[in-house]
Amino acid sequence: MKDFLKKSFICWIFIGALCLMGCSEPAKEKAPRFLIKTPLMTITSSEFLEELDLKRAAYPYNIHENPAEYNEMVIHLVRMLSEEIILLSAAAEKSVIVTDQEVEFAEEEFKKDYPDDSFDQILLKNAISYSFWKKRFRKNMIMDKLINQELKKKIEITSLDIVEFYKKYRIADAQDPDNKALVLKKIENEQELVSRLRMQKTQDKYDEWIQQLGKDYPVEINKDKLKTFLLDIEKSEGSENATNKSR
Repeated sequence: MKDFLKKSFICWIFIGALCLMGCSEPAKEKAPRFLIKTPLMTITSSEFLEELDLKRAAYPYNIHENPAEYNEMVIHLVRMLSEEIILLSAAAEKSVIVTDQEVEFAEEEFKKDYPDDSFDQILLKNAISYSFWKKRFRKNMIMDKLINQELKKKIEITSLDIVEFYKKYRIADAQDPDNKALVLKKIENEQELVSRLRMQKTQDKYDEWIQQLGKDYPVEINKDKLKTFLLDIEKSEGSENATNKSR
């Protein structure tokens, strides 16, 4: 890889020298480097490829043999990152940040569920670098903090809401007698009940909220760049048909 970059660098120096010596035609405008962007933030192709490698770890290793499924995975990732960049753009403009100390503390709490070196083994097994995991962990914390500050905390909970929510729990729990004591014990605590109710209302309002944020921070997708990450279904089917005929 280093040799390739070195050769490319030398090549560009050589081309640049020729242009300075006598290029009469204006240089062509370079294609935009972004894959996904808002007015405030950009996701480059290399950053997208990093995320794609992570997402592929959750799929069968031979998913590329099914172009339709592979492309669906890529498009799903584009949608997910588009939503994330909207949230991160809003967080940046609203000065929502997390400190290094907050990240370190949250990481220590997170790793308590992974005794010994099991956490490191999971990263190794999925070919995920610690630096990339840490970067994504921080992003998730920022997005959670934004949602909590701008949506969750602003939801009003009335006495009527609490009564209705409690009734729903009682009705739903009556159909599950084995779990009844545990659930009722939890919701007898009003603070716990309000927390559950606030979470539900947050989920109910999230779609409308994120759509509004999308208007404030519109997402642009570089379709030409995106095509380079998609498999050509027609070519793949043609190749498969040719293989079948030769058998």
